[in-house]
Amino acid sequence: MGDALHEVELFRVRLPLVTPFRTARVTTAVKDALLVRVRTSAGIGWGECTAQATPAYEGETIDDARLALRDHLLPRAFAGADLGDVRGHTSARAALECALIDARLRAEGLSLAAWLGASRPAVDAGVAIGLVADLDAMRRIVATYVEAGYKRIKCKIEPGHDVAVLTAARAAAGPEVLLAADANGSYALDEARRLFAEIEEIDDLALQCVEQPCAPEALADHALLVEQVRTPICLDETITSVAVAKDAIVRCACDALAIKVGRLGIEAAKRVHDTCVRGAIDALPGGMLETGVGRAALLAVAALPGFTLVGDCSASERFFGVDGDLTAPFVIDDGKLRVPTGPGLGVEPIPERLARCTIARERLTARR
Repeated sequence: MGDALHEVELFRVRLPLVTPFRTARVTTAVKDALLVRVRTSAGIGWGECTAQATPAYEGETIDDARLALRDHLLPRAFAGADLGDVRGHTSARAALECALIDARLRAEGLSLAAWLGASRPAVDAGVAIGLVADLDAMRRIVATYVEAGYKRIKCKIEPGHDVAVLTAARAAAGPEVLLAADANGSYALDEARRLFAEIEEIDDLALQCVEQPCAPEALADHALLVEQVRTPICLDETITSVAVAKDAIVRCACDALAIKVGRLGIEAAKRVHDTCVRGAIDALPGGMLETGVGRAALLAVAALPGFTLVGDCSASERFFGVDGDLTAPFVIDDGKLRVPTGPGLGVEPIPERLARCTIARERLTARR
């Protein structure tokens, strides 16, 4: 960003979830996050690393991210050197990038959404529901979120726990609410073919999309599915970079992309968004159980015009309860979440909440 970096603090935080969140890969009962606070010649900025505690979702864990920041990214950043020779560690890089951008934009009095060129004042709210064994409980959960105003319900699925879940969710949601499925890459190709065949036999199911049916690296399998099924396929875990997004589009391996700011970083997420616009591919904003710091960045990016599908932008209460988030809560208003308009991210952690949730803290400065 051009500003001298003077000091960085890393806050390892832990927030209990209101209920455990189960996917085909992992069950999360508490949210572990790494907050990055920078002090530059422009001022103070915040970022959030969304890497998870285990490598079940992606290879980079929160502990990997901390070490990559401490030992590789930050020494280069303090020296004003290019970070391009550090491969991978995209979540760590994204958190640092966000904090540096936040500091600069706060000094300039410009919101992140305005800096990106986003014009939507609010983003449609969508919610993800973890795997629930009891279908009656699933119906009650869906009905609660519909009543709260969510415009899209996404249900986690896995082999053997899929069509019945989606049928129950549609019955509870009614025909007006968007319904999607998320397999987290848990289906082999033949299993995915069976899934889509059963889905497409049910006229009233009308899914917005099935997200990541096959493994992240299985572009060829996804391309075959796109040719063979009617239900739109959205890639999520696959999309780790701008180059991979372009490759997926060129190979016709998807109908839509889930763009995750926490994995890609703000500028790369904007570039993937622009790639979708040029390729006439639908895009949706993907969530990573962010605290309010990461959620502010997500909403600013989600306000860009190329996001044509309702995604994972949820209220703070969904995961952390009414007052459990680190920042002032994001709330649903008429089915939407307001995009922050204050300088930079437009939010920052509330000190007492940050202190309550912090389990480890490091302060790093430039070596003299």
